[in-house]
Amino acid sequence: MDYRLIDKIHHFLRETDFDAVLVSRLDSFLGEYYPPYHDRLKKITGGFSGSAGLVLISLDEAVLFVDSRYTEQAKIQSDSRFRVFEVPTETTPSQWIKDHFKEKIIGFNARTHSYAWVSYLRSFWSAEDIQLKPVSDAFWEDLFGQETFLQTDIFDYDLRYAGETSESKKERVALFLKDNNLDGFVISSPENISWLLNKRSQTTPEYPVIFQRGVIFKDGSFQFLSDLDYSVLKGLRIGMDLKQSPYDLYEKIAQNTVIQDQKDPIDLLKAVKNPIEIDNIKRATFSESRTICRFLAWIEQEKLTITEYDCTLKLKELRQEDPLYFADSFETIAASGPHASRAHYQADPENASLIRDYPLLLVDTGGHYLNGTTDMTRTICIKEPTELMKKRYTQVLKGHIALASARIKIGESTGVLDQKAHAFLRADHVDYLHATGHGIGMMLAVHEMPPIIHEKDTEGLKAGMVFSNEPAYYSETDGFGIRLENMLLSVLDKDNEMRLENLLFIPFDPRLVCFDLLNEAEKTWLNLYHKEIINSIFPALEAKEQEVLKRLTDAFLIQ
Repeated sequence: MDYRLIDKIHHFLRETDFDAVLVSRLDSFLGEYYPPYHDRLKKITGGFSGSAGLVLISLDEAVLFVDSRYTEQAKIQSDSRFRVFEVPTETTPSQWIKDHFKEKIIGFNARTHSYAWVSYLRSFWSAEDIQLKPVSDAFWEDLFGQETFLQTDIFDYDLRYAGETSESKKERVALFLKDNNLDGFVISSPENISWLLNKRSQTTPEYPVIFQRGVIFKDGSFQFLSDLDYSVLKGLRIGMDLKQSPYDLYEKIAQNTVIQDQKDPIDLLKAVKNPIEIDNIKRATFSESRTICRFLAWIEQEKLTITEYDCTLKLKELRQEDPLYFADSFETIAASGPHASRAHYQADPENASLIRDYPLLLVDTGGHYLNGTTDMTRTICIKEPTELMKKRYTQVLKGHIALASARIKIGESTGVLDQKAHAFLRADHVDYLHATGHGIGMMLAVHEMPPIIHEKDTEGLKAGMVFSNEPAYYSETDGFGIRLENMLLSVLDKDNEMRLENLLFIPFDPRLVCFDLLNEAEKTWLNLYHKEIINSIFPALEAKEQEVLKRLTDAFLIQ
């Protein structure tokens, strides 16, 4: 914990009528990725580096709320004075504050919380007379410094990758505005701005967007908010996605215009990839499949001497051989043994384990290539696994196959897919708590929504969406974690029905499979999948790499 920050907050609370303040992991663009000097949560907690979380500080409390991906990580990385709560299994921030801060005043940063979130909390707490009030920008700048995004590295995203001109995209958004009786729309998401304008940036390589907001009008014209005189909006009917828009932005624009809460239409437009994008993504996933196959062969040959951190370096080295490689799409997770029970563990040179010390190694990794973004996970056998490890791996694999083999109607909730992925673990009274899959952007965010593969999904799938398939199992008690992730493309098959096409071809690990738990359809799926690896990926590998991987692929071939 940074005591200077805590002392400043305590001083503020003693000198004002506020009883506590909230500190969000989010920046002013409400995003997951941003320049590291804005990492408020890591600074105030003394080290928690997860991509999501919320802190409450009062004179008597220091509380950190995280989701199940980060529960153990938060306990390890944050200062011991913080109480860590897992959301929603233990409580939620809204409920916990409701139970403990009746008739109190809670302060928040109007730049780092969405208007929709603030409105929800005010309504939820109204009976307890809990007030949620913005704290001045000066206070937050004194704590964390002034937030600036100085971008001099913006570049045009080539049409041969984007597949559609910016002018065409603007016309499609303008048509939406006319159909919905809107004069304009405030685009709050930087990735939506980047998609619309066919621009990218190197400011934050993991999130290669331009950090801007803008307004598009019904005639198709566009202006950055930073260049806009807000008075021109007076009297207009302006759409705004209040879940994506910070509180302070809403307050500024609402002074001049009528705002209609409207989901940003670009979310769906960019989620449905055009034919040129799909062709490019397939080329990128071929490159990634080759890279990961080479990595798996390297692991087999070097596993007695390498660490988790060596794995992250090797993956970057292999990717850099592709001339279209731009950056990793997120920090590689190479997690051995109990580290893998933390869904988003990060190795570094000081804490990295030798992978030979544990039976399993989980590797979750991905790349931004100019022609597409990738995300995959494999759990690898390093030495003799326990029977429980093999059982759980097989249950996760069966869920993975069930989702990949499924068909779904256009617009149908992805909850039906989510249930298939969970079924075999739940039948054994165990489970995982995160979504089974997320959309993947086109040289934008590796986590893009829609779609989301989750039981509470209400939007469903459309043809042309690219998303992950990643059922999992984690056990802190047993000291291991398993996740198996591929990328899928939804393809219109017949009538209103879609099939799901695998985009990544990387071997699973037969040493972790209980083959007697597989049915004939699952064995056939694995046979065809590994034949595709042999036919399409092996020719791009060196002879020694093919020889090493053949020991894995042949075990799945039906004789």
